[in-house]
Formats: sequence, C-alpha cells, structure tokens
Amino acid sequence: MKLGGLLKSLAPTIASAAGGPMAGMAVRMAAQKLGVPDATANEIEDIIEREPEKAVLLKEADTEFKDRIKEMEIDLESFKSELEDRKHARETFKNDWTPKVFGILALLLYGAYVLTVTIMPHDQNDETIISLVLGQLSGILGTMAAFWFSGSSTK
Repeated sequence: MKLGGLLKSLAPTIASAAGGPMAGMAVRMAAQKLGVPDATANEIEDIIEREPEKAVLLKEADTEFKDRIKEMEIDLESFKSELEDRKHARETFKNDWTPKVFGILALLLYGAYVLTVTIMPHDQNDETIISLVLGQLSGILGTMAAFWFSGSSTK
C-alpha cells in the first residue's frame, strides 16, 4: 500500500496536514490516540494494517485534529480583530495630546520614584510599598509601550 493511502481514507484531515507546518502535530495526535506516542506516519499505517480495530481510534484522532484546527483559526481571528482594534485606537489618538502627556508624566514619575527610593536611606524604605508602587508604574508603562509601539504601526 502506498504511504498515506490508508491515512487518506481513514483520517483525511491528518493526511492533508502531512508535509505542511501542522504535520508534526497531526501525526503526534494520531500516534497518541493509538497509544504509541513516538510513531511516524508509516508506523501508524503499519499499526492500522496489523490491527484494523484501531481504525476507529484513528478516525477519532482525525476529528480531534479538525476541532483543534478550528480552535486555532478562532484564536487567529481574535488576534486579527485585536490588532485591528489597536490600529484603530492608535489612529484615533494620534493627534490627541492627552495619551502622550499621560505617557510622559508616567515615565517622569517612574524615574522620579526610582531616584527617590535609590537615594533614601535603606532603613526608611518599606520594601512592600516600594515593590507595589514600582509594579503598578511598570504595568502602566508596559501598557503604554504596547499601545504605542507593539503590533503594527499606523503609517
């Protein structure tokens, strides 16, 4: 029997992934379903030829792989919509001074706070409060940097 012939008839989704970027994931899912996690496509076909009753497991693996692909497409679509939303927000605020002033103010306050904590004597510093404030300011700066500089820029 030609390689892939059995897979194509029993698990068309897995067989169609062979040779593409999803091949490893497809074969791994089929192999795990059959109870031989390190099997190759050839070995999977050999197992099915020797034990035809395992064809049901292979069909189940094909269905699971198809479902996984659909989940990944949904994730990709949500990522695309998030990216478009971010581009729209950048476009909306590109001429507004408020986010820019807020960003510069947050950066200056962060620097001033770090400088103040650094030059103060150690016994006057409450490390919990310092960590809390630095964490909050770092989060604000990280969010602003992600908004203005991550993903794709609007040109």
